[in-house]
Amino acid sequence: MSPSYQKPFGPFPNKSAFLLGDWYWNHGSQKSQDNFRKLVAIIGDKDFRPQDVRLTKWRDIDKALGKNPFDESENDDGETEWMDEDAGWRKTPIHISVPFHHRMRNPGPKDYVVGDLYHRSLVSVIKEKLRRPHDNHNFHYHGFETFWKRTGRSRDIRVHGELYTSPAYLEAQREVLESPGEPGCELPRVVVAMMFWSDITHLTSFGNAKLWPAYLFFGNDSKYQRCKPSCHLCEHVAYFQTVSFLLSRWQTTLNHAPQLPDSFKDFASQHAGNKAPSKHFMTHCRRELLHAQWTILLDDEFLEAYEHGIVIECLDGIKRRFYPRILTYSADYPEKYAVPFLSTFLS
Repeated sequence: MSPSYQKPFGPFPNKSAFLLGDWYWNHGSQKSQDNFRKLVAIIGDKDFRPQDVRLTKWRDIDKALGKNPFDESENDDGETEWMDEDAGWRKTPIHISVPFHHRMRNPGPKDYVVGDLYHRSLVSVIKEKLRRPHDNHNFHYHGFETFWKRTGRSRDIRVHGELYTSPAYLEAQREVLESPGEPGCELPRVVVAMMFWSDITHLTSFGNAKLWPAYLFFGNDSKYQRCKPSCHLCEHVAYFQTVSFLLSRWQTTLNHAPQLPDSFKDFASQHAGNKAPSKHFMTHCRRELLHAQWTILLDDEFLEAYEHGIVIECLDGIKRRFYPRILTYSADYPEKYAVPFLSTFLS
């Protein structure tokens, strides 16, 4: 019997404790008369047993509710739930090369494992996207130009509104269609327009807890569908390591950054001694960290698809060869160095 059936109200010990916990957490931080009536209904219910909640350890329950299920719930193989192959998530160590100049204790580049990157295969995300029935209806396989002919004017006016009608997409489409095709392949060729977003997100109103998710949209969909959460056109593809907490311990006198793990402090003292690196050195390391994570995302499988395409049988029964192209990357100022990196990486 699975744990969910053994403890149907977990982490609450019983139904009475669950009802009180649900009332406390899910019915507003400022209680109203309506909330009070809900509480009276819970206590007055015939199944409510005061002895069930009298000795309940509420702090332990709150801690259990606040735990990250990705880090705590392991399967039989010792991997977390989102590491399961069916979920599509992977965990890959992030290696960066940290340079130490000749005046430091151990000069030369040294390899350092910053942490793990949780990510999905971009090729798998594209395949899932193109095989989804509810996404196929509005997916544009070919770009085109849109014009508006104003009354009384002989000249048509070019309309810019969608990515699949933009000069950038049409140029990418032209390059794909005019390039030598795969030997013996007569399948239609389609450009998959990839649009990335990333932004560090604070998880709490107080404190420093944060995540750095990376999202993927497809420019072949209309912007009027992409902007609607109900259309479910956004794909989570990665959770980056936050650079500000990982490599800034050397500058604590300036920005009071949080403590780094003991392993990193040992690594720094072993190779750099007591000499604090320069600001330019820190900038370089932060860039290396972000670039290392994008190198993991843009893996050999993706580069193979970028050059030779992916053959997929679409829902209309026609096989097509799809070529992924990164057309946009939207990020805040601290992440702006990712944009030239992507163009250099794929050139």
